Amino acid sequence: MDEYRLHPSLVTHWRAGVLEPWPDAKAATETVWLPLPEGTDGVRYWEGLNGRLEPDGTVTVLGVPAYAYDLNLGDRVAVVRSPKGSFVATGITHDAGNYTFRFFLLDPDDKTAWYPLAQEFAAVGCLIDVLSPHLTALSCVPKASQSVADRLAQLEEQGTLQYETGRTINV
Repeated sequence: MDEYRLHPSLVTHWRAGVLEPWPDAKAATETVWLPLPEGTDGVRYWEGLNGRLEPDGTVTVLGVPAYAYDLNLGDRVAVVRSPKGSFVATGITHDAGNYTFRFFLLDPDDKTAWYPLAQEFAAVGCLIDVLSPHLTALSCVPKASQSVADRLAQLEEQGTLQYETGRTINV
């Protein structure tokens, strides 16, 4: 059995004091599907990210992965077409160098706590992909990644959230 997790929102950035859709994400015309490891429940999960088909047949990822590891916004992936016509990623052909972080807010009753955190991280240049009021993915350029990781670790120590990095391989 397969379960598909398509991102419900577009990547946003900080512009003129507000979060607004990132133009590249708004212009994305494709969805690229990433196979994830099979869950302990026997379900095969797939993550769907916005993408742009390039002239060489690769797809540039224009979403921030919330579940996949070692794939980041801006990376290019080789793809094949599924029998249903969807793009399925088969490997990374170009690493854009960005870093992915994901955080899960721990207060189940607070549906708005993500917003000030998204503003904070967007203000330092991160791109934001909000998947739910509790799960947010961040894409950061390398020079901002350590300060973002430090701030997330601080918030985790305070009991506000749990976080992880999506990059297990350094560039």
